[in-house]
Amino acid sequence: MPRDPRRANGSRRTATMRWLRAQARPCHICGMPIDYGAQAGEPRAYECDELVPVSRGGSPYDHGNVDAAHRCCNSWRGAKSMRTVERLRALVLDRLGMWSSPEDFVARAKVVARDPRAGADRCPARPTTDW
Repeated sequence: MPRDPRRANGSRRTATMRWLRAQARPCHICGMPIDYGAQAGEPRAYECDELVPVSRGGSPYDHGNVDAAHRCCNSWRGAKSMRTVERLRALVLDRLGMWSSPEDFVARAKVVARDPRAGADRCPARPTTDW
């Protein structure tokens, strides 16, 4: 099994994470502010997310392939494509309204994703039915 490139070169990964942290961006998944002072592992803590996941060939060091995310949002995303995430986010907003927290977004996204009519690979950017 190949080694995880995020662990293979710790100092390079740390530099990428510091570069991203210094920008204090909101979460690219839910759009809400990140608590950059939260302890690692907490749901609202900062994580460095790869836009093209490492499991799909993305680089964990390329500044153009990383963005800031909450731990809970990054965990929910997993290896979903950004196209899928963007579609599900649009469906959440259209069907369930604006979320109040990162945890609320994740809960709503799970509800939308479970609906068989909103399959991740075929859900439209805007709903085409009245459900």
